[in-house]
Amino acid sequence: MLRKLYSLVSGACCADNPDSPQHQEVLLPGFLYSMIIKERFEEALNGVRAFINQDVRRGRAGDFFDRETRRDAARKDEWWN
Repeated sequence: MLRKLYSLVSGACCADNPDSPQHQEVLLPGFLYSMIIKERFEEALNGVRAFINQDVRRGRAGDFFDRETRRDAARKDEWWN
């Protein structure tokens, strides 16, 4: 790799094409689905966290061990609906 860098700097070779298939990761369908699900779940949790933070700042924080409070926080997020 170091030789390639030296040859690139000296002009002996050209830069690799980043769109070349050798630079792409091979993702199996299960890994791809798990990445999508993970991203969606993170978005949902961040939305619920934002609404809880907003309620805490406004002084309307309830008991987070109460099922109804958690359900209300989850209902405020569009992802769960």
